Amino acid sequence: MSEYYYFKATLSSALPGEPPPISYESFIERAGTCLTDRDMDILRGARLFAPEDGSIPSGVAESPLLASYLKWELSLRNELAKIRAHQLGKSPERYVKPGEPEWEAARVAQSAAACDNPLEAELLIERERWALIERLETGHFFDLESLLAYGLKLQALERRAKFETERGERAYSSAYESILSGVAAVDGGRIDGSAATDMPAPNSDKRPDRRDQ
Repeated sequence: MSEYYYFKATLSSALPGEPPPISYESFIERAGTCLTDRDMDILRGARLFAPEDGSIPSGVAESPLLASYLKWELSLRNELAKIRAHQLGKSPERYVKPGEPEWEAARVAQSAAACDNPLEAELLIERERWALIERLETGHFFDLESLLAYGLKLQALERRAKFETERGERAYSSAYESILSGVAAVDGGRIDGSAATDMPAPNSDKRPDRRDQ
């Protein structure tokens, strides 16, 4: 695996709760001048959320970090969907995407479902996601795996910064909410999470608002 000592040394630290030190777009642009073509393909495939269609991003087989991260992310979404389906008295099979279960993700899903409101659940998931990325990048300093972790962190920080800027729960495009909405949707079985629902979220007596994705 290639080492990118100089490029990684030029990147400021990405810290939880802080503004992004560089935009994700700028990071990708700068990486394009340093990484091999194959490594760039893998880096571009490192997205914060698992693809809605269940497809596997390019290069997952070549990156243990990315494979482990996406396994966790997909398992988290599946576990949340199962919990929501159970609460609605529906069969979970139609809402679960192919993928192996992951115990830590199941634990996070259970904790999120027990939160008092969707925002609290989303912030809990954010903290757990960040901790996962840091665990996965342990021992990686200047290689592609370290850059994949950095890219994932930048995406998480940008998402949080958007929320802080727009100031309000309604402005936060919640992946947690999209999963709940997908299970509760009744428009012909659509489960992509983009449809609003008139079903209340768990542990909430409020009707969820339509959010821009």
